[in-house]
Amino acid sequence: MDATAMGRGKTGNETYLTGLLEGWKEAKPEGVEMMPIFSAAASLRPPHLGAQIRNSSFFPRHLVELPRVRGGLKADLYHGVYWIRPWEKEPFVLTVHDISFAVHPDWFRPGEALFYTALIKRAAQKARKVITVSEFCRTEIAEKWDIPADKIETTYEAARSLFQPGKKKKSGPPTLLFVSAIHPRKNLGRLIRVWERLRGGRFPDLRLKVIGPAGWSAGPDLRALKAAVAKGGAEWLGARSDEELRAAYQTATVLVYPSLYEGFGLPPLEAMACGCPVACSKTGSLPEVCGTAAEYFDPTSEEEMSAKISYLLGDEARREQLSQAGVDQAQEYSWARMAEETAAVYRRGIEG
Repeated sequence: MDATAMGRGKTGNETYLTGLLEGWKEAKPEGVEMMPIFSAAASLRPPHLGAQIRNSSFFPRHLVELPRVRGGLKADLYHGVYWIRPWEKEPFVLTVHDISFAVHPDWFRPGEALFYTALIKRAAQKARKVITVSEFCRTEIAEKWDIPADKIETTYEAARSLFQPGKKKKSGPPTLLFVSAIHPRKNLGRLIRVWERLRGGRFPDLRLKVIGPAGWSAGPDLRALKAAVAKGGAEWLGARSDEELRAAYQTATVLVYPSLYEGFGLPPLEAMACGCPVACSKTGSLPEVCGTAAEYFDPTSEEEMSAKISYLLGDEARREQLSQAGVDQAQEYSWARMAEETAAVYRRGIEG
């Protein structure tokens, strides 16, 4: 398996790989030996697992280094995570978290979406199996790329075990929490405008805490965030450790996740595991993942977003109800189960 995203700060791929490897260690699937391939960037990799390649840029890594190491391992099946040379002759499965680049190319740099689509679509069509993380994505991949639905397998991600309920904040101003890399599809700009509106009305002491790095194309949202911080009441903490993130979930009044498109949505599930009430978009995979344990809004409607947040801020009983429901919902997902399901996909992939 290509685990070279670990240690590179690629949040989605890295979280997926970390969870899969932790789940594999717990589940110990029978009859399948996992051999991850790490890069030197993965300084925390388990020393007893897998192979390692040199640090290198994207093209040398995927076109030269990974194929060279794979050739020496002589595996029955290769697991590519988003990336693999589409002309591979050896049997492989491919994880495709989502195809936002194909359905919303305007969120990507010029030529980038076209490159991603051409490379990943061709690889997905050639793969023995395609692994994705929600039924929403499974349906979208099948329909947009004309791939048989029975070739695509859904293996749900989970909140890692460190995300658990803690002591809630008993006093102080209410806090809205936003967790994500800053990128146009994450919709932070609208949330900032809603927060400013709520501060100008019923909740003058309302705080906004943003955790996540600035992604590419962050431009307008990043400028709006910096202006909000300068005015006071907003805080941008950038990337944080898992322990700091857990503390933020445990003490926030509400996690607001206004994403315009989501293939899975780990921050809402992590927040739920920590007992934090969640208000999120009713688009993409989020209703599938969060079930009845969240309040939903149209992410393009600032009025609807404001109304839902205001409702939760003003109703402690509803927040408590969502807190418990969220803990229960998060427990429905398991990395160990995901590892078992992935092993089953490997077996079917090997059989062809």
